[in-house]
Amino acid sequence: MEVVLEPVISELVKGLFKILGSNEVRDFAQQLVGGVDSKLKELKDKLTHIGNLLRNAQDKQLSDESVKNWLDNLQQWAYDAEDLLDEFAYEALRNKLKAQHQASSSKGFSCLPACLPSPLFAVQMGCKIKEINSRLDKLRQQRSAEREDQERSGLPPTNVAAPPKPEETSSVRPEQKVYGRNEDEAELLKMVKSGANFQVIAVVGMGGIGKTTIAREVYNHKELEDIKFDKKAWVCVSTNFKVEEISKELLEQFSKEVPKNFNEIQVQLEKAVSGKKFLIVLDDIWKVEYQQWETLKSPFAAGAPGSMMIVTTRDTDVAQTIRCSHTYQLKLLSNDACKSLFQEHAFGAGAFAVPNQISDSIYKRVVERCGGLPLAAKTLGGLLRFKQSDTWENILESKIWSTSDERDHILPALKLSYHYLPSNLKRCFGYCAIFPQDYEFEEKELALLWIAEGIVQPSDKQLDEAVRKVESTIF
Repeated sequence: MEVVLEPVISELVKGLFKILGSNEVRDFAQQLVGGVDSKLKELKDKLTHIGNLLRNAQDKQLSDESVKNWLDNLQQWAYDAEDLLDEFAYEALRNKLKAQHQASSSKGFSCLPACLPSPLFAVQMGCKIKEINSRLDKLRQQRSAEREDQERSGLPPTNVAAPPKPEETSSVRPEQKVYGRNEDEAELLKMVKSGANFQVIAVVGMGGIGKTTIAREVYNHKELEDIKFDKKAWVCVSTNFKVEEISKELLEQFSKEVPKNFNEIQVQLEKAVSGKKFLIVLDDIWKVEYQQWETLKSPFAAGAPGSMMIVTTRDTDVAQTIRCSHTYQLKLLSNDACKSLFQEHAFGAGAFAVPNQISDSIYKRVVERCGGLPLAAKTLGGLLRFKQSDTWENILESKIWSTSDERDHILPALKLSYHYLPSNLKRCFGYCAIFPQDYEFEEKELALLWIAEGIVQPSDKQLDEAVRKVESTIF
């Protein structure tokens, strides 16, 4: 996901203010020669002035490339400033603790010379702070000049007010009703039950259309209990089709012992399925080479008649490459199904609005914005659930709907729901972008990484809130 930069920078700026406002930093700066104290005060003043420019840029970054580039440069500056002030705060604390230790172990004033900061450190730090101030000045002047140019040109301001719910990729059936997919489910079940030999079914459709959902419904359907599959497995593939990793994940679901050698993994896979009927789902394949597919598939030829593999993909080329037995093109949801799915997520316990407060024109706009995609309906419903009904119109008219690029594979509804997260949680969520897609991590691991990066403080209530919010967003 392309992270909206302004909230991230705002949190960085808050962190800089916190360091500059600490007693240790102020006291230490006053001890240094070379005007370090005045340079830090100058930096604090400049940060105050940058706030107005940031608030103005929040809206414009969605549609103005120059603003986005300016924010990107400002973000890099903020990270450099954070590193510099962290170094300064560390030295301030170290000097304070050293003085306290010497005071407790020495008599009189014999410790004073050893407690004074190094003049070399003061000179070096003063130069660094001066350079940071100069860079911020240039960025501030650049943005001010751009705003003046826009005002002279008469361009109207953009107005976008300031949670996402990606599709879960798992064989576990969620406690939610599936709307508008009865015919799709019946057709796929028919294909699965009619297989005489090992077959591959490809479910094809654009992102957010519900491929994973329909595959999960079929995978867990009661009608398949009569078929009595001996082995069942579900693997999310995503952007990287790595034969060894996929084979290993499949074997882990069939056997307790998994060898490290790839050839041995395939041998054990073949033994595990030999003479047995199996159902395997390979979810969300983005790209695959023919030879890769043949290598992955080879152990499963030993399975019993009626064995089945279901593949979900956005790309019809994938279905052609794997030479599947059946290709099922998943269609968009009907308007009625889309509306029903939206209502399930927008109303109910804890919701700020009730159905009879929403006009038909608003429902019509909701259906248009969802575009027949269940993921969009769920996400938009989850977002509006916690908004007063009189604000729905503004959200549905947000410029985000018209600034999305289909090539980035991100639904406007997902961008919008991210945009409405509180700024502190945006930075937590944005940090998750460093992980590869479908990376699995423990909540505690992620929380510790946030702490290590200084995004949250270990004693801050924000930590628990952030973990819950990002968990609900990602999963």
